[in-house]
Amino acid sequence: MKRILIFLVCISVAGCARTVEPTTENINKIFASQDFTFEFHQLGETTKSISFREDYLVYKSDQPTIRRVITYDEVLLINNFIHKIVYLDQKDHDITSSSYYVIKNTAYKTTIVPEQEDFYFEVLLKTLKLIE
Repeated sequence: MKRILIFLVCISVAGCARTVEPTTENINKIFASQDFTFEFHQLGETTKSISFREDYLVYKSDQPTIRRVITYDEVLLINNFIHKIVYLDQKDHDITSSSYYVIKNTAYKTTIVPEQEDFYFEVLLKTLKLIE
């Protein structure tokens, strides 16, 4: 019985994404998988996320989930958006008191706290026609 419990604990630990610093190299590792999720967390609101699986974009929020093919121009737009929000010299940011982003895949996970309160995520969602 103990062996089974130890085995299950090892499997669950191995299955978790490793948290890494929000450096360009680490973010590029996540993007290189071409199978990643970009989450937006804001206090008092439901977490919103855009996932990329092969050629599909999946948007999850408190509204119905949207799944559709993503275009190359949209990929460039999203890439540009992520470059704007990444603040690489993040030190001593408290993610419990502000909005923040999580970029993750099955192997890596990083948290990005924008320099200022972020409203660009809503603009991105409207541009991608994921919200009205």
